[in-house]
Amino acid sequence: MHETADIAAPSGITPPTPTGSGAVDQACAIWHALAELGVRDAVLAPGSRSAPLVYGLARPELEARIRAHVRIDERAAAFTALGLSRHDPAHPAVVVTTSGTATAHLHAAVMEAHHSRIPLLVVTADRPAELREVGANQTTRQAGMYRSLVRFEADLPAPTAHRATDVELRTAVSTVARALAAATSEHPGPVHLNLSFRDPLVPHVEPPAADAAGASAAAGAPAADEDEHATGESRDAIVLTRRLRPVPPQPQPVPISSRTVVVAGDGAGRAARELAEQHVLPLLAEPSSGAHAGTSLVPGYPALLAQVMADRGHPLRPDRAIVMGRPTLSRPVIGALLGADDVDVIVVDPHLDWTDAARRARLVVPAAIGEDPALAADATDTTDATDATDATDAAGATDGTNATERDLTAVTDTAELAARRAHLAAWSRAAAQISSGLPRSWQQTAALAVWDASGAQDTLVLGSSSLVRDLEQHAGPTSARVIANRGLAGIDGTTALAGGIALAQQDPRRGAADPGRVRLLVGDLTALHDLTGLIIGPEETRPDLDVVIVDDGGGRIFSGLEHSAAPPELLRRFFTTPHGTDLAAAAAALGAEARELTTDSLGTALSQPGPGLRVFVVVQEEHSTLSSTL
Repeated sequence: MHETADIAAPSGITPPTPTGSGAVDQACAIWHALAELGVRDAVLAPGSRSAPLVYGLARPELEARIRAHVRIDERAAAFTALGLSRHDPAHPAVVVTTSGTATAHLHAAVMEAHHSRIPLLVVTADRPAELREVGANQTTRQAGMYRSLVRFEADLPAPTAHRATDVELRTAVSTVARALAAATSEHPGPVHLNLSFRDPLVPHVEPPAADAAGASAAAGAPAADEDEHATGESRDAIVLTRRLRPVPPQPQPVPISSRTVVVAGDGAGRAARELAEQHVLPLLAEPSSGAHAGTSLVPGYPALLAQVMADRGHPLRPDRAIVMGRPTLSRPVIGALLGADDVDVIVVDPHLDWTDAARRARLVVPAAIGEDPALAADATDTTDATDATDATDAAGATDGTNATERDLTAVTDTAELAARRAHLAAWSRAAAQISSGLPRSWQQTAALAVWDASGAQDTLVLGSSSLVRDLEQHAGPTSARVIANRGLAGIDGTTALAGGIALAQQDPRRGAADPGRVRLLVGDLTALHDLTGLIIGPEETRPDLDVVIVDDGGGRIFSGLEHSAAPPELLRRFFTTPHGTDLAAAAAALGAEARELTTDSLGTALSQPGPGLRVFVVVQEEHSTLSSTL
């Protein structure tokens, strides 16, 4: 995310050759600017008002620079773009829609991008000013519609009908540069460009038969003698503004105690693991934290933590929690640990919208380095006993201690680190003991099979369901990259998101010898909610994606929440919501290779190589029809 822009790169783009449409002229300039600024992918949904952006992107010089992906459903388009951006935030993707209700279908992805801090360029086509608020077809109030969620927004006026002026082109390019800079800034997230286009919306339209100057003036264009370029003279290059990417913040010292724990929420990254390992602290890491590995990891911590925090005298009870990332999964973490009045909460987050759901954080730092007397003394005072003896008198004269006192300090600090190792081992043993005593469902077995099948080159995408909590409680370390929509923990667009991640991971321009496999693990309701994410047209690049759907006939997650006390008939109809859908048949009807299987055969199916989009519907054995590949 923090890469430095190439300040020696070209500082301008060549103005497009006039196309006979000011809208297409502007679209060409916008796409060239985006390509120069590092955009590699655009996802477009069909529409008429957005047609100039299609014609602009289809020009031969852009085809090799920006991959175009087409999706019928605007929500699927937006989440596909979000997946592309999540895979490589330094090169955010663009989603393009036409005007009207199409723009509303982007809202869920914009919300997730905002809360997950993922750069996303949202481009909506709109009517020109003269057609707004007069009842024109497919025209609504699009400007500012995502206002509370975006880092930057602009409502660009429509360019001159038959030929965009220099000022209009410069304005569009400058605005695009600002938008991309905001999307990838110190506080990354979505941006919105609302582009007004007036007819003609297609290139190479013959000028009207009426007086050209009069028609141009009526459309708001300067007359020929007022436009220095109307005679066909070459235009100057359009200046392209580049903003250098932000650099990582400087680490700030945070206090470390012998009973400190590190909480790694979604997106915490390797820094959480490194901090915990350096100071020999228990690491409570969510599956999508990016830190679910290493010697400090405590697998299966949720059930143990619930017991620990219920007893103020428990020997494992923490006195400090250092929070990194966005913890959202575990109530024992969010409520019991971070909400406890005897736990000092320190949040590590470079942004002003830091996570502090319990409102008990005492200190917030942009990046952390442990302030640990035990570790500092261990590094300086135990280097070599001989060195300490040789420095006796000089050291005593300057700091008031003698060699014997310094040796005693070293022994004490070494004992402190040994005690921390024993404390960490006690956490791991207790967590393993509790986890082994918990009942194991077939759904959990299926989730663990997908987890274990994912290796260092693979990406695992997790839906917001009971399955991610099953993994939090039962999964061991992993070397795979794990991604989940924990910004809002919604089920919108999950399949499309995974498809975007897969398209990015298999992009040959990234030069990966072995791009690995992308797998999506979801429940049946999440899968049903995004069936259109499986629709990939015959002319589109198909993602290499395995979609694993654990079908238990409804929303199992509610049986683990307070709603489990509701009357059974109410719980089943209004929360579990059984659907009665043959998911394998539905997936096959939408063009995916699909089959139904049980947990016993899931591991084998995942290990078998196969390109393209594959759907595995996992059912309980006694309910299985064991349908063959459809």
